[in-house]
Amino acid sequence: MQRFMNLDLPPEPVINSNCVRKRLKNSVCDNCASSCPVGAISFTQMNAKIDNELCFQCGNCLFSCPVDAIENITPHERTYQNNYLMINHDEPLATTEELIVWHRQYQIRGIQIASPLVDKWLPTLAALNIKLKTLQEPIWQLIIVQPPEVDSGRRMMLFRQKLDQKPLDKGVVKTGLNARKQFYPEDSWFHIELDVASCILCGACAKVCDENAIEIGDNQFNLDDKRCTGCMSCQVVCFPKSIHVHEHVAKNSEPLIFQYYDAKCHTCQLPFFSWTADNKTCPICTQHKKQGWL
Repeated sequence: MQRFMNLDLPPEPVINSNCVRKRLKNSVCDNCASSCPVGAISFTQMNAKIDNELCFQCGNCLFSCPVDAIENITPHERTYQNNYLMINHDEPLATTEELIVWHRQYQIRGIQIASPLVDKWLPTLAALNIKLKTLQEPIWQLIIVQPPEVDSGRRMMLFRQKLDQKPLDKGVVKTGLNARKQFYPEDSWFHIELDVASCILCGACAKVCDENAIEIGDNQFNLDDKRCTGCMSCQVVCFPKSIHVHEHVAKNSEPLIFQYYDAKCHTCQLPFFSWTADNKTCPICTQHKKQGWL
């Protein structure tokens, strides 16, 4: 007699070492936690974790993580037909970040939804259409249908009817902000602001940016919003607080280029970079003078 049955449980969801929370002490990235509907993601010093007891694998975090750091969660499989998502039962609510990928990857242009679920999905659909209008894309249409009646006494007839109907297509979309960038290569989702008056051209922001959204070289300071995934690492490492990143959808985003100059400090005789060609005092000596040390 078989006494025990061996069950292979799926691996628990984890956040790997790519996470900017695990790499930068003062990181403020909370994209995954903000998108989690049940509060399953928490942060401690230099760490981020997912509570497997709370997580129900909705996959929302997969579409908001800037560095694809989440493992052992798969995006929810959805049904579609004739360029419409088909929402006939109470499935996990999609985020606008997920639907914006459905728009390009599967050419989806609307939702057909059972009437009891409309109120749940309307805010997401409205937010999606605002972004699509900004991107000059076709907005999604909404078709409301009545839920099918189920006659428990005629199960065989219902089963036969389902066999005769054309089966719905099923699919999942690519996850991660880099996947979204691949589908919208000329558009941007975040905006990087630079305060030239306080920036000392130390280059820390460019070194920490994994996406090369900030590049410094050849006397040019380049900001490319199209490459930014909103991890805000540049904002964290900038001690003069000259860099700020915020969500901003833009069509055909163009890089911003700032010119800087090579200079030599008349006080300490060391070379430095300056925003003006006639500057003769480096940022360190300027600060020392303000504090009365020079």
